[in-house]
Amino acid sequence: MSVFLAGTTSKVDATDWREALCASLSDTPITIYNPYRADWDSSWREDIHFAPYRQQVEWELEKQDKTDVVVIYFHPATQAPISLLELGICARVPGKAIVVCPEGYWKRGNVQIVCSERQ
Repeated sequence: MSVFLAGTTSKVDATDWREALCASLSDTPITIYNPYRADWDSSWREDIHFAPYRQQVEWELEKQDKTDVVVIYFHPATQAPISLLELGICARVPGKAIVVCPEGYWKRGNVQIVCSERQ
């Protein structure tokens, strides 16, 4: 079993949701792919020709395609446009995504509709 952790990457809470989920699953025999990078900073150009950026995005796409489950968390304090894109990609495969979208997320209605239509 393998899990990819998509969703909000901004540090908005004292506890990082990815760290909390990894800790709660630490005794479970699964492989977790966490795309968060502490070395990512504002000097990285979001450009196809900027090698580190391209490599990161390609790695994320590959892992999302190959994992059994993609967990997507939409934090209400963020817009998370890439997370919406990731949901759209995962929605093609029924049951692949586990989505957490609390009240207050700006596109919650859209997320709810995609989830209800694609489950």
